[in-house]
Amino acid sequence: MIESLAFFAIAFCGGLVAVPVGGSFLFVVPSFLFLGLNGFETLLLSRIFALTAAASGSSYFLKNHRTEFDWRTIAKFLAGNILGYALAAKIATSLDVGFLTKIIPFVLLGGAVFLLKDWKIEKLHHQKIFQKILPAIGFLFGLYGGLGGATSNMIILVLTLALNFSLHCAIVNTRLTEVIGNSVAVASYLLFGAKFTGFELPVILGAILGGLLGAHLTFKTKPTWLKKAFLILVLLAAIKTLFF
Repeated sequence: MIESLAFFAIAFCGGLVAVPVGGSFLFVVPSFLFLGLNGFETLLLSRIFALTAAASGSSYFLKNHRTEFDWRTIAKFLAGNILGYALAAKIATSLDVGFLTKIIPFVLLGGAVFLLKDWKIEKLHHQKIFQKILPAIGFLFGLYGGLGGATSNMIILVLTLALNFSLHCAIVNTRLTEVIGNSVAVASYLLFGAKFTGFELPVILGAILGGLLGAHLTFKTKPTWLKKAFLILVLLAAIKTLFF
């Protein structure tokens, strides 16, 4: 019972952060590892969390901010993204579980450090290049995310800098791409042999509630200071999986 409540609380807090801010994986994945899940279990359960939180937030956006969606851009990004997630699931389920458990925090670490910087693409020529290679970017993000990385803020980054989306519009479109991409990821992990942990229900319930509240807060705030707190959690998780 206590463990189920812990997973519910993690998913709720993760969903609350995932929709308006992104980067919740930098909190959720280390927390799942701390609670004793191995690498395979963490990857599958974290993707179930991401799918549920993104779906919860997207349902709110579809109801209240439908005009913000750019369906053509979403489709172009997903053309590569779903392939990346499927390939990542195949690679991950082919690795030794102990090795996978140890490398996941370091996959996250790269994304966490990247997100601490404020990146800008100044030249219009470079922005157009990013628009043309959007499917390839989607593939790379799917591959990285499928191996335990946090891609949410990276997608928002591309949409705001390369496609000149407003921040809120980028967040809305990112959440829907996450619904579809993570659906493929979950299905791929199960297809390639990953097993349920038994904590799916509390994670799903927590993610639904956190995602809805996070979606409501999206157009009110964006607490970027959380990125630094997440980076600390990732470092702690890396130390734990290496030495304890």
